[in-house]
Amino acid sequence: MLVLFAAVLALVAGMGLWRLRPAQASLFTLPDLEGVYAGMVRSDGTNDASVIDRRQIAEESGYVVPAACEPLFEATVLNRVPREALDGVGTFWALDRSAVSLFSYRFPDVASADREYARLTTAFDTCGDVPVEVHARPAVTGVLRGVPQAPAGAVQLGYVVTHDDGTKLAVHVFPFSNTVSWQFRYEPVPGPYAPLTAQRVMESLADQMRAVQDLRRESASRAAPPSS
Repeated sequence: MLVLFAAVLALVAGMGLWRLRPAQASLFTLPDLEGVYAGMVRSDGTNDASVIDRRQIAEESGYVVPAACEPLFEATVLNRVPREALDGVGTFWALDRSAVSLFSYRFPDVASADREYARLTTAFDTCGDVPVEVHARPAVTGVLRGVPQAPAGAVQLGYVVTHDDGTKLAVHVFPFSNTVSWQFRYEPVPGPYAPLTAQRVMESLADQMRAVQDLRRESASRAAPPSS
């Protein structure tokens, strides 16, 4: 009898802990991503985010030398949708002569998003500090350099190629749940690349994604049946 009572008590306690444990965040849906980008506004308070449909994407016919470095420029300069991506949302800023694109692709699951990010990090490990030629629009030739990421410990990838005339192509990549996000910056101005502004944009994007996850958790908690 005591053994049975202990087993029942352990089961009840386990059920209580299960209810108290925060619900695991669900995967991002397309409406979730649209909600994320609704909060990504320009300094003038406007927003022109739009859905990315692979059927309407016109890929660039360019290429990269060496070919092993091409994955680092596929989603940005070459405008190629990741193979496993379902869809995405993006926005664009024009800043004087510079231009900034920010977009997130949604994948079927976390594993497929991780595979895409791993493909990029593998290419970066091969191409870091290597002369790279990007034959596309915009075109650039220079040594591919890594960009320090902040805050410390954040899972992000950043790199920049600077042409002799000072033109810079900078890319920041950020994986989150079943999404991978790219920030692509074209800066045709002299001087070294300063990543602080780009990093703040990525931090803002991460904050928006966490806020959407929190809303999903709250909705799931309210929809859960009350404990007896």
